[in-house]
Amino acid sequence: MVLVGTAAVLVAPHLGVPMFLYPWLGLGLCAAMLRMQRLRFADTGFSWRCFRAVPLLIGAVLGLAYAAINVQLIGPLLAHVLGERLDLSDFAFVRAHLSGFVLALVLAWVIGGFYEELVFRGFLHTMLMLHLPRVPTRSAWAVALTALVFAAYHLQFGPFGVANALVFTLFAAAVRQRWQRNLWVVISFHACVDMTTFTLMRWGYL
Repeated sequence: MVLVGTAAVLVAPHLGVPMFLYPWLGLGLCAAMLRMQRLRFADTGFSWRCFRAVPLLIGAVLGLAYAAINVQLIGPLLAHVLGERLDLSDFAFVRAHLSGFVLALVLAWVIGGFYEELVFRGFLHTMLMLHLPRVPTRSAWAVALTALVFAAYHLQFGPFGVANALVFTLFAAAVRQRWQRNLWVVISFHACVDMTTFTLMRWGYL
């Protein structure tokens, strides 16, 4: 049942479920599956009480640093290896209109930061840690499997998008492991990476 629910959460955005609807659907399913395991989102490291300036600032600084490394090093290296760059045609609205840019910044927090981190580094990582065999490498397996699922979640962006998502999720996993009891750090990290990317698009650097 947990596997079926998890699959539904991951494929919903790719089946035409509206953007304003699938986060509610996904988080609702995650909450239901956590309850089946007698858990809550608090057990994944997420709590509204931890929504404070310091964790958000730490995530923001790390996110800006990663975005700079991604633009200057990771992106060009992947482009050289794969022989292609990221297709940004789906984000033409960011450059076309100021309202589109503002919308993208909001989505960076609501979808990229909040929703995706609760689903992947929160729910999925916790479920894997709960159900994988209790061996010394269990945490590494949970990180690796979460990374692969997160990368596959970005298939619509082609080989470059998948590879870039895979590299990103390894850094996000490191942030999550360092601040295990406060998911807001990695939420802020993810959101600020996306916000920086959208800002560079808007200014014509991407």
